[in-house]
Amino acid sequence: MTTTPATAPTTNTDTGTGTGTASGRRTAPYGRHMSNVLVAAFTLSAGHTVYASVEGIEDPTFTVTTPLAWAFYVVGFGAAVLARRTGRAAQAAVLAYLTALLAISVFYYPTTFGPRQQTTFGWFENDVYVGLLVTATYLGVQRLRRTTLTPR
Repeated sequence: MTTTPATAPTTNTDTGTGTGTASGRRTAPYGRHMSNVLVAAFTLSAGHTVYASVEGIEDPTFTVTTPLAWAFYVVGFGAAVLARRTGRAAQAAVLAYLTALLAISVFYYPTTFGPRQQTTFGWFENDVYVGLLVTATYLGVQRLRRTTLTPR
């Protein structure tokens, strides 16, 4: 797939349906892809939260029984739903949320990731989760720029 600025008028390219452009070429909507990447990220994170609880290595302020964890996942999965919306305000809100999550992932989370949490799954979850957030952010920026995905 290539990315090109959407200079020609498009029809319904960002609603999750994968429709085409005015020239008849099929396009892939960023909103759907971004949403799927976010669902994968938060599912992995929730899985790690449960794993850490079972293993007894969770951060005491973020466990399966704390309201903070539930609120985090409600907002995260809500952002995945919001990513499918076509409005510029929704797009900007999701990008702002992802920017905050990336800042937390880089500057705060490492301070809570002590030796007990440094299991193979812990490292995997951390690295893949941050990678998925970066991917979703890239897709969001391209979407905000009104760039379309077009297969070759």
